[in-house]
Amino acid sequence: MDLDEIKKTIYVPPKESHKGQNGKLLIVGGSKRYHGAPMFSILAARRLVDLLYFYPGEDDSQLINAIKTIPETMIIYDFDIVEKCDCVLFGIGLAGAGIDVDYLIKNSEKLVIDGDGLGLVKEKLCRLKPNSTILTPHEGEFRMLFECEGSRENVEQMADSYGVVILKKDPSGDIISNGKRTFVNTTHNQGMTKGGTGDVLAGLVAALFCKNPSFESAVAGAYFNGLAGERLKKRFGFNFCASDLANELAETMK
Repeated sequence: MDLDEIKKTIYVPPKESHKGQNGKLLIVGGSKRYHGAPMFSILAARRLVDLLYFYPGEDDSQLINAIKTIPETMIIYDFDIVEKCDCVLFGIGLAGAGIDVDYLIKNSEKLVIDGDGLGLVKEKLCRLKPNSTILTPHEGEFRMLFECEGSRENVEQMADSYGVVILKKDPSGDIISNGKRTFVNTTHNQGMTKGGTGDVLAGLVAALFCKNPSFESAVAGAYFNGLAGERLKKRFGFNFCASDLANELAETMK
């Protein structure tokens, strides 16, 4: 898959569309310890979807007040919203906060699982909906989930075994596979080791997944996230942060 194929594949809002038709995303995450993590995902997603909801992992005033600084976000406390959204991003910054994972797996139309959410689904991998789930582990999380190294062969095998797309983050090249197709993304640089850049990637992938197939969403997300990092490098060297990356995405994709 190259840039031309990505351009042809990615959903473009039709002229006759109205509010809500071009993506409804729910982000479930955050905690007293990690109130910034979901903010990065929200910043990445807010320009790509029509409606953006946030369900806090913990009812913490610091977390809620932080999210309120991003006016595009609707904070909700009714978990039934899961059934009304095109996609759910689950796990960023949860730090052990209690979430009904079984309900989430059963009722989500599409699911992106990142960060702390990966540990919570380790024993539930066989229950994930085929072709409707994207996992975004780094090397340590991949080993935790599947008890093997995150080589290309193992990524392909695990993706095929569980019917999911795996976006295995790696500084030498992100490996994205659904078990049948594999793409290695090399658009990134060492400025993207900053905390929060993985949360930006998760938010972008989830936003794309609202209206695109799983494999294409993961590939495009990894590619555009890395390309935004490359653009920032040209202007700032390696001196940029996760919020810079999130804010660069719209112009990069344009």
